[in-house]
Amino acid sequence: KGGIFRVTLLRRDLIENAAKLWTLAYPELYGSPHEFLLDPEQYERWIALEDSWAEDAGKKVYCMSVVEKIESGEVVASSVLTKFDKNLQVEFSFIATHPEYRLKHLTDELRLFTRNIALGTDAEYFTTFCETWHDSTQNWCFKRGWKIAGIFPGNFVRWNGDNQEYRRCTVHYYQFVKGGEEYVTRPEKWYLAPRAKEVWGVLNRVNGGI
Repeated sequence: KGGIFRVTLLRRDLIENAAKLWTLAYPELYGSPHEFLLDPEQYERWIALEDSWAEDAGKKVYCMSVVEKIESGEVVASSVLTKFDKNLQVEFSFIATHPEYRLKHLTDELRLFTRNIALGTDAEYFTTFCETWHDSTQNWCFKRGWKIAGIFPGNFVRWNGDNQEYRRCTVHYYQFVKGGEEYVTRPEKWYLAPRAKEVWGVLNRVNGGI
């Protein structure tokens, strides 16, 4: 956008600013399995960096894309992918935007950039989850072909301030790529308990099939 921002993989020199963004935009991660996103000292252990992409891409679990303000190096938005190599799966785990830059459409290019990274892997199965304290990302997923897998009550422990925690509910989605759906067992081969069959009937109707 006029040379003000660029979308890039996380670089070593952006780690501090990336951690600042996540601390500001997603403090609820404190105390959760993803708490490392708030601690810059943990980044090189877990996240593949652009500086060492050839080596990191094969062995690191996480990948982070960022929107960088070119003049200052400030990270104003970011997204995180989690890969499960043996399951041929990539999870679109989180996306965060600096409060001052929300509703400025900065994440449009970020989402596209991140998706292209995921498509560059061997994954044939994409997953993601959305928060339930708003429905904007849920609607975004539906509009872009993601299919709902279910609603998980209390799926994640989240920080609630004053050293308190609670269990946040999430809506989960999936999407096949590269013909992955061809290898899925068919519903007529499934053995489902009556209640599970009833749930699948609703999901199948909403999703329009597998």
